[in-house]
Order: sequence, then structure tokens, then C-alpha cells
Amino acid sequence: MISTGSNNKMKRNLIYLTLMAFLLVSCEEENPMDSSIIGFELLEDLNGHWIGTNETAFGNYDWFAFDFRPISPSHSHSIYEGGTNQNIITSVFVADYEGRQQIMARNGGWLGNQYRATYFVLDKVENNQANSYYRLVDAVGGVDRSYLEFIFTGDSIYIDAYKDNSGSLDEPISHMGFAGSNRNPSYASTATSLFDFPQAVSEVDFGESFDNLIDPDSALYLEEQADPFPKEAHGHLSDLEITLSRNQQTEDQRLLLYISKESLVSANGAVNFSNVDNAVIRTIDIGSDEDSYITSYLHPDNYFVTVFSDLDGSGFPSSGDYTSLSTEKTVRAEQVESMELAIDLLIP
Repeated sequence: MISTGSNNKMKRNLIYLTLMAFLLVSCEEENPMDSSIIGFELLEDLNGHWIGTNETAFGNYDWFAFDFRPISPSHSHSIYEGGTNQNIITSVFVADYEGRQQIMARNGGWLGNQYRATYFVLDKVENNQANSYYRLVDAVGGVDRSYLEFIFTGDSIYIDAYKDNSGSLDEPISHMGFAGSNRNPSYASTATSLFDFPQAVSEVDFGESFDNLIDPDSALYLEEQADPFPKEAHGHLSDLEITLSRNQQTEDQRLLLYISKESLVSANGAVNFSNVDNAVIRTIDIGSDEDSYITSYLHPDNYFVTVFSDLDGSGFPSSGDYTSLSTEKTVRAEQVESMELAIDLLIP
């Protein structure tokens, strides 16, 4: 994992240096969609189901996914959901801020019992025909406090996050480094057509400044009721409550819940590992004392839902694990849906 991460960082640095060299001898490419909003093309670049590796301050992941899809004419949304009160939201949208339309981002969610949401504003764009680079900085503290970088090359993406709570980011402190490829760009197609995405319309109005800040040097909120753009203000997203029926062998076991676009486990317990690698949008830890789970911020779509015991701790359904059949479920927009899963199959 360390070697893979080092190679990813070297590659993204090389891409960035190549991009900068190109820009020194050529004019920056005009925004083909709406030149009045700087970096507007980031919204379209983000769309898709990105799978790769992720090095974070909380651990390294050999498999990680971002499922970016439109939820309005000018808002692309993704969430990593690790379990109850364990999620990370990353969304990018057009907002009114400081008297004009700008590309902004919301990053946050729940970490245990602590809510957090930070707002970023785009301040730097470099594009050429091969690569694109976007930087979004803390909307109050700027680049010295925290920033996000998105680099696109071909069908690959690099997402890097840097922060420093002291506000003196002399040397960037890495908070996250994702490197992946767009395995399934079609996952965003339905919503893209529905909203005629992207459009140069503002999703939210932040006015001239952020209010009720716990830290005057950062657009950070630690209370959901103070967040200027909370969950209830986001349209076209749904919740799905999943009730679990455990067998005797899994009564006191941790479980893993997978939400995917293709079936993972058939009626005889056979696992389609290609779909595990390429069609999963969420992997969620279920505690040994949990018999139901509500997955939130879910894009409306047709899904397969699978839960398994992961007795060997591999992180994947494997021989000897107990599992449910992959059950198909249609999730409608802005609804609270429900379903039941029985864990009654032994994977051979």
C-alpha cells in the first residue's frame, strides 16, 4: 500500500508539472460551457463512479469509491458511508458568494458523535487538452487553512486534501489522497439528463460571508443546526432502511453491507467477484448489535443490496462467510424506502 501510494503521488505531481509547463507556453483554455463562472467545467469532470485507493489520516484503503452524480442542475454529490455516524460527504456546486457565482464545495458529515462541515471556494484552475487541475480553498481561511485539489487525466482522477488547524499551512499536511479511475461514468447519466446538468444556476446563496462560525478563521461548522446548507436543503437524495434477519451463526457478528449496481451473490451463494470490484458504490460496517441500518444521501436508482458476515475479516465476501442473496431494490427520489434481508446463505 505504501509503495502504491508513493507511485500515485509521483504520478499526480508529474501530471501537474506537465500541465503547468503547457500553460507557460499557451493561453489557458476558455471554459466551453459558461465562461462567467471560473472552473465551471469541474462539475462535468466529476461525474462518474470512481474506484481506486485512498490514503487518509485515519488509515489506508486498497479499495475506495466516489459515486459523483448530479442532484440538481448545478450540484454534483458523493458520500463515503462507513457505518452508523461514520460518513464523509464531498459535493461541488454553484453558489452565490461574495457577490458573484462561484464553484464551491461542501466536505463533512459525521465522525462518531461529532458533526462537521467545511465550505471551500474554487481559487485556481489550469486546463489543457490532456489534463485539468482545480483547487478549492477554505472559504474563510483560504489556502493557509485547508484546501482540496482535483486533478483529471484521461479517465483517472486524483483528489488530495490538505489541512492545518493552526492556520499556518507552511508545508501542506496531507489529510487524504485518492487515486482512481472512472469505472462507470454511465451511473451519472440518468441524473445528468434529468437536470440538463450542468447549468449556470446557483444551488445556494451564502451571501457575503459565513455566520455563526466556531472558528473565525475557517468556514467550519460543528453543529448541524448551524450549517447553512444542511441535509434537508439537498434535493433528489433518499434514505433506505434495511432490516436484517440474522441466522444463529451471525447473531453476535459484525457484518458488511454492500450496495451495488449489479448482483454480487446468487441464490446458491456464489460470489461474482468482478461485480464486487467494479459495481459496488458503498461498503458499510454493521455493528454486532445492529439489526437494522439506514443508509442516507442515496442517489435514486435501481440497486442490489447484500450483507455478509466477513468471518475471516477479509473485507470481501469469501468462502465460509454467511451472506444474504443480493436483493434488488428501486430507490425513488426524496423518499424513505425500506427492505429486509435474510442472512441465510453459506458461501461455498
